[in-house]
Amino acid sequence: MNTKIKSGALAGIDGLSVTVEVDISRGLPGFHLVGLPNAEVRESRQRVLAALRNSGVRLPPGKITVNLAPAGIRKEGASFDLAIAVGVMAAQGVGINKRCVPEGDAPLFLGELSLFGQLRPVRGLLAMVLAAAEQGDRLVVVPAEQAGEASLATGVRVVGASHLSEVFHWWQTGEEPALNISQHKDSFPPKKTPDKWLQLAGQPSLLKAAVLAVAGRHNIMMVGPPGTGKTRLARILGACQAPLGDAESLEVTRIHSAAGLLPDGQLLKQRPFRAPHHTLTRAGLIGGGAALRPGEVTLAHGGILFLDEFSEFPPAVLDVLREPMEEKVITLDRGGRHRQYPANFQILAAMNPCRCGFLGSGIKPCRCTDAQQRRYLSRLSGPLLDRFDLFVQVGPWEGSFLSESHGPRVCTPGKNWRELTTTGAWPHLARLGAQTESLPLSRAAKDHLNDIRLPLGLSIRSVKSCLRVANTVALLDGCRKTERRHVLEALEFRLENLALESVLR
Repeated sequence: MNTKIKSGALAGIDGLSVTVEVDISRGLPGFHLVGLPNAEVRESRQRVLAALRNSGVRLPPGKITVNLAPAGIRKEGASFDLAIAVGVMAAQGVGINKRCVPEGDAPLFLGELSLFGQLRPVRGLLAMVLAAAEQGDRLVVVPAEQAGEASLATGVRVVGASHLSEVFHWWQTGEEPALNISQHKDSFPPKKTPDKWLQLAGQPSLLKAAVLAVAGRHNIMMVGPPGTGKTRLARILGACQAPLGDAESLEVTRIHSAAGLLPDGQLLKQRPFRAPHHTLTRAGLIGGGAALRPGEVTLAHGGILFLDEFSEFPPAVLDVLREPMEEKVITLDRGGRHRQYPANFQILAAMNPCRCGFLGSGIKPCRCTDAQQRRYLSRLSGPLLDRFDLFVQVGPWEGSFLSESHGPRVCTPGKNWRELTTTGAWPHLARLGAQTESLPLSRAAKDHLNDIRLPLGLSIRSVKSCLRVANTVALLDGCRKTERRHVLEALEFRLENLALESVLR
């Protein structure tokens, strides 16, 4: 006899519908798996046969042939184990109970099997369930540990099971396992990230740039001696990001599920904060490898990518950031396969001005020679620096981290944001969110930008970047138009208009 069972696979960060076709025929006993499986999928033969025996299922005498369709797409992962096991049982003439499918929906089976029949989680389950839901599937059977994750897909009925025997019992009687979806969802309450409020004093320019970076999601570069608070400030900004919206939450959760980084199958509400080490490879940053896995730029989608010790990254690795910073997507082509991943991230970069870290600092004399300084800074290309909106030269730390017991002072759009940044009080960044409204540009602002563009050597991209920052300043001031004074404030943070120019170029 033969049968068809629905399952799914992962292609990058997207789900792929797969049909498991099982045929049992006369002949010498054997188990044959076809359909372009990789080594991990081929090993499912041993897992499935052992799980069936240990679940009390009689193995059919004869030749078992399993095809994973469509056959032209390479199959990876262990998500087919459960579907293959159910297919072997169904091919022996055991039909599904009508109570399981009151509306006639054919169930989708996803899950890895242990040799003893336990169901184990699989990477990318949410992406596979979402893809199935888009094609009209409304019933999925998954490992109990991932029932909450599967239920994030709207309109899908989820059956969670801990053991293969529970799936067989449900198949034959229609009785769902004791660990149903409502119980499982209650066991995964959403995590609450505590607000991290700190009041900073002594570096108003850095604080002002931080407010602008959060309010407008601007890319920011911080250059200064070691120990001046660059890294700590970046991590505070990461903790103070505005929560994700509903659509963003589902997209970010799907990406992290595909990467195997989803904690407890929960819907992510906090924006990502990725901080890879400077030994990161190109494939680790933008994605790639044999399976075209997503990289850090995709894992940071919707949140922050923090690159500490920026100049220590290999130049070839840094330069691949130019396209995703501009296009907000990354396209990978390897071995005839094509993948396009989202990469809408905000980049925070921190670096020292030279190898010893004290070039132009006034704290200690720089020990580097001119040749060493040029070699160190030449690792950063001009086109890459041109994609940053804000540049801050971080001076010596003169303030202090005050106790959180003083409480935060809330910053809302209007003139008080400027007062808070100059007095050193920390604004309520999470309240600001990302200012996306585009304001008209006044005539005086246009004229000034046209007059100053050539003397400063601003590129077209730099002009647009300056306008975005000026727009954010105007929004925080509560204005209905971007004025000349807002452009002047935006120019304060341009590389071309700072002493930082002599440090980096």
